[in-house]
Amino acid sequence: MAEVRATLDPETAARLTEFARACKSAARAVSLYPATHPAIASTLKRLGDLTSALTTQAPCTLEVRPHNLQIGDASMAKPDPAVVELADMLRRQLVGSLTLHPGTEAQSWHTLLSLLSRAPEDVRADGGIERLWAAAGAPSIEIREIDYSEVLRERQGEAATIDRIIDAMSGRPLDIDDDSVALLRRIAGNREELEAFLKKVVGQAAGDAAVTNRTAALLRLLGVMAEVVRRTAPDQLDTLMRQLSAGVLKFTDEAVADFLQARERPEAASGAVNLVSAVTERMEDGDIAGFVADSVIANHGASERLALAFNTLVPGMERQRQLLALAEHRVESSPLGREEGYEHLWERVERMLTSYSDAPYVSAEYSRELSSTRTRAIDVEAAGDDPPERIHVWLSTVNDGALRTLDFQLLSDLLALESDPARWRDVADIVVRHADDLIRVGHFDHAWRLIETLSAEAETIPERHEPARRALDLFGSGAMMKHVPRHLRTADDEVYERFMRVCHAIGPVVIPPLAEVLAAEQDARSRHRLRDILVGFGPAGRDAVQSLMNAANWEVRRTAAYLLREFGGSEGLHELQPLLTDAEPLVQREAVQALALYEAEAACRTLLQTLGQVSGRPRQTLIGELGAVRDERAAPLFVHVLRTVNRRSYPALYLTAIEALGAIGGADAIDALKDALHRGDLLAPVRTRRTRAAAAHALRRLGTAEAVDALRHASARGSWGVRAAAKRELAHVRTS
Repeated sequence: MAEVRATLDPETAARLTEFARACKSAARAVSLYPATHPAIASTLKRLGDLTSALTTQAPCTLEVRPHNLQIGDASMAKPDPAVVELADMLRRQLVGSLTLHPGTEAQSWHTLLSLLSRAPEDVRADGGIERLWAAAGAPSIEIREIDYSEVLRERQGEAATIDRIIDAMSGRPLDIDDDSVALLRRIAGNREELEAFLKKVVGQAAGDAAVTNRTAALLRLLGVMAEVVRRTAPDQLDTLMRQLSAGVLKFTDEAVADFLQARERPEAASGAVNLVSAVTERMEDGDIAGFVADSVIANHGASERLALAFNTLVPGMERQRQLLALAEHRVESSPLGREEGYEHLWERVERMLTSYSDAPYVSAEYSRELSSTRTRAIDVEAAGDDPPERIHVWLSTVNDGALRTLDFQLLSDLLALESDPARWRDVADIVVRHADDLIRVGHFDHAWRLIETLSAEAETIPERHEPARRALDLFGSGAMMKHVPRHLRTADDEVYERFMRVCHAIGPVVIPPLAEVLAAEQDARSRHRLRDILVGFGPAGRDAVQSLMNAANWEVRRTAAYLLREFGGSEGLHELQPLLTDAEPLVQREAVQALALYEAEAACRTLLQTLGQVSGRPRQTLIGELGAVRDERAAPLFVHVLRTVNRRSYPALYLTAIEALGAIGGADAIDALKDALHRGDLLAPVRTRRTRAAAAHALRRLGTAEAVDALRHASARGSWGVRAAAKRELAHVRTS
């Protein structure tokens, strides 16, 4: 890495220090408080004011360096601890540079700081900071991410080359030393490394304000590589160009189209060689067909940029048809080729790629003007033709919040207006992918509004039902369940109810991920809300619970038992039975509590079947958990046990039912306990004495006038054993 010798002037250094301190304070507030907390508003307002101070003259780019931040070619000689902390936080998320534009909104800062405060591994799992920020729709802040692992190995010479490539993308001179030359030569000779290297460069430059900047950065890199090979191994130049031709075709259709259009630009020239021409002339038919096939598979069809690139590369109709036949063969062997309606999709692809022309829409004169304006951007503010008030109003229509609203409106309109079923399916897929990205960056309300709109529009036309169902299933299995619990802890009732509507629109397929989230959630408020959503599915959700019964996580199995209890109905008893003997005590307890609330006869039958299948400690544990139930709704089960179960076969269960009724009572509890008190067994006097004592004690525990009268009647008119048991308990009644 080139050493930075320049030092920031005192005024800029002071502004940067204050900005870093404000970032530190705002990041702490965002991580601790909900979005509506007053501390959030005050810290973000101060951060916005300091951002405006940094961007008074022009956008400000902060280059992230180890323990320091750099503006232009200058940094602080002795950075403030807040600057060091901000630099380290950005580096943890692999942020290479942060470009601030005037007019950054508080909501944009809130979103960015929320992302930066997340665990780096979680951010990378969701696609990386740059991708997430692109989904957030906040152009007032630009992020350029560095991912060292995809391009070069972690060693000093390669890291230096990365820094120099970043410098090249910023338009500064590229200083190549001997180690970098050796590295570039090695990459140039390896097709796979070269393709990865080119993808990295294009990806890093994709955050630039103009597409032409990205293409210019790529051309500068190709020029440097060509010069290195020409100088060190001229006989390998043709091989390099062939490998570059294959590598360029691994880009997106947009990047390839931009590269091809740069043929006439000055940056395309490297000595006497036009880089674009040299690369495109060596593109092989198989690589072009693969490029078309990959784009069609990725985009579920052909885009205008793909058509432009294809017609530029393959101008002749006959060759176009030959290459499309090769591409079709590749697409047919992919999952897309097995989807319903594939034949119609490919017909649209062929029609678009072989008949594309922008002549009907763009005149030759306008096309020349459009190409010219690509390289001559007009600074509206510098022109000074409009008063500041008017400019402020104009800018407010393209700020971060306005663009997010426009995104939502555009997608909503497409869902409403598109009449072709196949195209509507494609729009629905785009909507759920965008909603999934919004979830990843914390814009939950925007995402749920989109899903509600999709669900509502699908109901208007029967042909939309099936594609909408597939799209909603895809959304339900995406990032939502990973991120939503934390949001539910602080969300207001309106947001929670919208989330509930979204879950019910997705359908029972969302129950398993919801149950897993509930199992892992510790916050009481969030758990309560998740449980209410699950219970809201009613009996329709019972089938989805079956997949949770054998989950490795015992908390998930416990949640399954809870859901079966809340869903009710005798249908769930069969699913509940395995959980009655689960190895985890808390799962077994939840299952027993669920069993006790089912219809008494069916629940008793299931209980006896289960007891017949186990013995020893599992049997004792099951009966013990049953005796711990203290829900009055379980009284009918215990009454049914006393009236129907053979106490010779199930003595422990019989005694447990007696003790439970003594604790919870119930409408028929006294009559059932009276029967148990008076019933005897001449062949089992010890068991009879124990049963009568338990029944008398249960009546005394109930303590009602009717229960005491039952004891008095038994003490006066019962058999000798009944009178003895009743009198012992009545003695305690008189004493108390």
